[in-house]
Amino acid sequence: MVRLALATVRARAVSFAGAFVALALGVGVIATMILALWAVGTSVKSGPQRYADAPAVVTEPVIYKLNDDDGDPREFPIVRPGDLPADTVTALAKTGRTIEDRSFSARVEDGPGGQVGHPWSTAALTPYKLAEGRAPQAGDEIVVGGGEKSLVGRTVEVAVPGGVGHYKVVGVTELVRFEDAVFFTDAEAKKLSPGVQAVVAYGPADKVRTAAAGMSVLTGDDRLFAEVEQEGGREQLLDAEGMAGTSLLIVAFVAVFIVVATFAFMVDQRRRELALFRSIGATPGQVRRMVLTEALLLAALASAVGCAIGSQGAAPLQEFMIDKGIAPAWFEIEFVWPPLIIAFAVGLFSALVGTAAVSWKAGRVKPAEALREATGKRRVLAPVRILLGLGLLGLGLLQGASAVDSPLTAMSMQSFFPVPVLIVGACALLTPLLLKPVLFLASWPLSKLGAGAMIVREGVLFASRRTSSVAAPVVLAIGLGGALLTAPLAAGAAGNASLQAQTKADFTVVAEDGASISPAAAQKVRDVPGAEAAVLTFGELRLSGEHKRYIGTLSTWAVDPSALAATQKFEVDSGSLDDFGSEQLVLDKETADEFGIAVGDKVLAGLPDGTSVDLTVAALTGHSVLGERGYVSADHTAGGEPTRIDVKVDEGGDAAAVEAALRKAVAGQPAEVAPMDEYLDRLRAEKQDQAQLATRIVFALAMGYALLSIANTLVMAAPGRRRELAGLNLTGATRGETIGFVAAETAVAALAGSILGAISAGLVILVQRLALTELADSFAFSVPWASVLGIAAACAGVAVVVAVVATRFFLRGRLLDLASKGE
Repeated sequence: MVRLALATVRARAVSFAGAFVALALGVGVIATMILALWAVGTSVKSGPQRYADAPAVVTEPVIYKLNDDDGDPREFPIVRPGDLPADTVTALAKTGRTIEDRSFSARVEDGPGGQVGHPWSTAALTPYKLAEGRAPQAGDEIVVGGGEKSLVGRTVEVAVPGGVGHYKVVGVTELVRFEDAVFFTDAEAKKLSPGVQAVVAYGPADKVRTAAAGMSVLTGDDRLFAEVEQEGGREQLLDAEGMAGTSLLIVAFVAVFIVVATFAFMVDQRRRELALFRSIGATPGQVRRMVLTEALLLAALASAVGCAIGSQGAAPLQEFMIDKGIAPAWFEIEFVWPPLIIAFAVGLFSALVGTAAVSWKAGRVKPAEALREATGKRRVLAPVRILLGLGLLGLGLLQGASAVDSPLTAMSMQSFFPVPVLIVGACALLTPLLLKPVLFLASWPLSKLGAGAMIVREGVLFASRRTSSVAAPVVLAIGLGGALLTAPLAAGAAGNASLQAQTKADFTVVAEDGASISPAAAQKVRDVPGAEAAVLTFGELRLSGEHKRYIGTLSTWAVDPSALAATQKFEVDSGSLDDFGSEQLVLDKETADEFGIAVGDKVLAGLPDGTSVDLTVAALTGHSVLGERGYVSADHTAGGEPTRIDVKVDEGGDAAAVEAALRKAVAGQPAEVAPMDEYLDRLRAEKQDQAQLATRIVFALAMGYALLSIANTLVMAAPGRRRELAGLNLTGATRGETIGFVAAETAVAALAGSILGAISAGLVILVQRLALTELADSFAFSVPWASVLGIAAACAGVAVVVAVVATRFFLRGRLLDLASKGE
């Protein structure tokens, strides 16, 4: 059977070559994406990193303890522990060698957000390694962690507590994943930040614990609780994980679908050949085994080649992800075998699935019936395919209904992508069924344009298998393209409209990424005449109920209640904002339902500094594009500094004067002042750019694969049309006219596929629109028609060009010879 399968593969090299290329490229893309996901999963480090070489770290208590539903203890990190008491620092110094650790904001001009300053002596705790230059020795010298070597020798501005200083860069260290550090001399760091957040003690453990009575003495893996970055780099890899995961799922779906369709079309083209085997005595089981063996042999080789292609694509993908800010600079995709084995298995599975159903169908055909069967019109949609298509459509609509119930799903392509994949996939599977009325209408004008146009129309309608095989990839391309490229625009428009509707503020003061606004500058903003300012400080609360039973973690803004009312307008679901005060909590209804709390309930809130406060739920707000959202009084900032200030100009006030005063108030701060409308528009544009980058990457891969499938189908179909087209020539048509007929047939098939794809994309857009109207009553967005029309033109252009070239190639020779040739 293997020898026979090899012989048939050699005899049908053209058809098998197309399937080989389709499968190899699909496996290559899948392998690359699985390698990226594997790198994301294995890049996360466990255990302490900044304090990796510290024997014991002494801090204020850094563990907040609660209980789960079963009464078992749960521990949470305290993210803002206070400074150590001076007498504790002194007592620890008497136990032996110690290093005082200070952490404070230190932003180098043009540096990354969230840079943090430390004394140079703490560099040994990681340890940091100098990549260029030397350690700082004078008060005006610094070492930049992970900086470019070209920085060495330059004098730069650094935003530090109390203002902006000028420092000379005397060294840079190698890149680390857990922070972007700026190192000062120990004396300069003490001057900038007098408080000591932690002490690393090298003395005897018993003496250290005695000296640090009442404090946390952390050793081993517990040292991680003293670090700001406790996820091992996980948070920095979320964008990379999202892009690779979404790309993998969509590309895998498109690749498997097209490989299945390619193998099914290839087997269908061989019905006469398979019938001949049946007529000379082959049993149905032997026919099925031969076809499956062919697929297995081809898939094994193609999948191996695809894995080789995928392994070579890892380095360019890594460079692209880092360059576009999708992954951090330390991210690395390494060559490992498990992802390639998985991709290889996917290739084998998709090929076998593609041949299993049609081989079973071919084995059931009786020899005499098959030999007299025409190659054109026969049933092209098996019951299994109908059921699968309807199942996918039902799941897609169910996911869409779920998005309407939870509208935030429609704001994120990562969460919403199952809807377009399922709906468009269902339409592609049901293309032979749905295409009939579309094709009839699309080709109807041809019936009025003469004999030649009539030939084209009848050829398209009669050869329904070939037509649907060309149209299905077009449906995928147009459907996914229209849905994926429109989704970020719709989400951005809805988000902007929702935020505009919720704010009364005329201006906003926003800290740069990872930075904060000093309390002194925030007070200056409050003192600006003719305006009301809401100073917002971010924090996470650990909510618990009776017996300290953990309820959930809530992201909140600490703000003065009266200032919040002046700058924001909320859709209140229950309760009243009039009751919001120092002992109250406001949160969104969706989160409250998740936590199982309601208006009037009392909760214990663990603040970021480790203290706790009893709060009563005062009000629940409606849906918001901000997602989980809570508010507490400014009394509960818990040592945090504000990152945003919203400002409302008093009625009749001078907006220009207020803006000028705001800019003066935050001069020297790592923050910007912007009119609220401009800020929201810019925020929308930035988020749309990020989302569109990801969707374009995903769609470009799917689009390339769809074009390959179109070309592959037409090349495989061309040899089987030699007798048909030669007969057309013999009846009086010239070769040029015959090729024109083929081009027109192909164009009509692509047009019909584009119409069906547009319908499926429109259904997805409608579902998303219904979901987003739950967040914003009215918003306007436009479908990127230029891109959609470009996709349709690309599909039609590739289809027509390949059809013409393939037809020219296979129509070479004498017409009588061609008319007498087999398939």
